[in-house]
Amino acid sequence: MTPGDVYVVGTRTFAAEVADFVVDAGLRVAGLLEPYDRARVGRTIHGYPVTWLEETSPDAGSALIGTGDTDRRELAARLRSVGWHAGTLVHPRAHVAPSSTVGGGSVVGPGVIVGARTRIGEHVVLGRGALIGHHSEIGSFSSVGPGANVAGNVRVESDAVIAMGALVRDHTTIGSGAVVAMGAVVVDDVPAATEVRGLPARPLGSAHVSAGDLRQNS
Repeated sequence: MTPGDVYVVGTRTFAAEVADFVVDAGLRVAGLLEPYDRARVGRTIHGYPVTWLEETSPDAGSALIGTGDTDRRELAARLRSVGWHAGTLVHPRAHVAPSSTVGGGSVVGPGVIVGARTRIGEHVVLGRGALIGHHSEIGSFSSVGPGANVAGNVRVESDAVIAMGALVRDHTTIGSGAVVAMGAVVVDDVPAATEVRGLPARPLGSAHVSAGDLRQNS
């Protein structure tokens, strides 16, 4: 992330964690940008002043989306529409292989390891301690929860969710908008917009992100 003030989009609990990641990186959090609830504007939440996203000057610094929910695509569009620069944060206690790339707007938490020749897309959230293998791809606006392990040569398409503690076998594909539930073990491809659970992971039907799957990011 470039030097200067950082604004975190969101005021819920994951926003506080992202703010701490920013501080860990030696940067200053100037405030929180509220995107939904006008009643929160003007308050101090998590120790930071809250302003409305579209009513805060983008000249003030860069913005980092502080939610792991699947609404990040909408929030990124709102930031762009008013001229905000989306920051990217790799926690100082994460390791990203020098041959790998991290897209704009992404948040890579502490303890994350990203293997060689892997591409992390835009606005991806990699939760604490997530492991991403070599020669893999994590599509834009996807989330990988704390402690999840994605093996090498895996393709995770856009807007997918791999919940905390899930395991994904090498040479598999997780389709766009799919959900791998907490603790699931994926041994075969997961179709787009499908939720899988269990050991081995089995489809349950259309994808639905439950509160438990994303509680660490809410």
